[in-house]
Amino acid sequence: MIRQIGFELYKMSRRPRTYLGFAAFVLINFFVMIGLKYGHLEMVGTHGAMRTGFGVVGSPVNAEFMSWLVLASPLAGPILIMFMPFFICLVFGEIFAGEVGDGTLRTVLCRPVRRSSFFAAKFMASLIYALCLVGFLGASAYVMGWAFFGRGGLLVGGTFENPMIAWYAHRPALWRLALGYALMGTGAVTVGMIAFFISNWLHNSLGAIGGAIMLLFTMLIIGEIPYFKPIKDYLFSTHLLMGQKAFWDPIPWKEIAFSIKCLGVYVAALFFVSLAIFRRKDVLA
Repeated sequence: MIRQIGFELYKMSRRPRTYLGFAAFVLINFFVMIGLKYGHLEMVGTHGAMRTGFGVVGSPVNAEFMSWLVLASPLAGPILIMFMPFFICLVFGEIFAGEVGDGTLRTVLCRPVRRSSFFAAKFMASLIYALCLVGFLGASAYVMGWAFFGRGGLLVGGTFENPMIAWYAHRPALWRLALGYALMGTGAVTVGMIAFFISNWLHNSLGAIGGAIMLLFTMLIIGEIPYFKPIKDYLFSTHLLMGQKAFWDPIPWKEIAFSIKCLGVYVAALFFVSLAIFRRKDVLA
């Protein structure tokens, strides 16, 4: 299994689109750094603090603040809702469809290979990619922030829905950042699994990417319609921003646990349905 996963990662590394997300996040973090250094972009992050009636003296900008800014500030919305899902789906949606288009899937399955282990290897490779991309977003932001602003404590200003002000020392800040990015990774994998399912079903990468993004935005719209409020908590789109809760004080562990369970059900359901389709599909015809 480990050898199969390694081979899938090798094939993934040979595709140029695998690196688009990493390049895009370097570019995004670069412009965020420029905004912090010359454009007072920290006002976006401290706006929630000022809404509570507190003033901020001095500059909170450092590596921890920059990592938080692209994860849990109002600026993070486009990154978590648009860019991260798109780049995740770009790879997840090609995991089967790309091989069908190249004609390699038929060649591989002509050999005495168990379909379930082959499928699991592709899933694990996709999972590793998603977690690496999420981790890279945080790591690149932290490294750029450290290089230009240094390290220190973390000042957070909450969100529009939960205005607050809190300051965390260096180590607690790192722990909360790690938790926040881990929770962000859970949401990213969930969206990617939709593209993974469609790719396995339709064997069309464009359809998989477009279908997953379309479903994401549909769920976001449904979640904002008052009539559908009773089911909002069960929509996967509701929990994509749960990484922001890692910076609340106290941390709402029950809400986070519910979000993880909800997203876990989506991932498990999509995994087993995709596996059933793959085991029965005649890819050799």
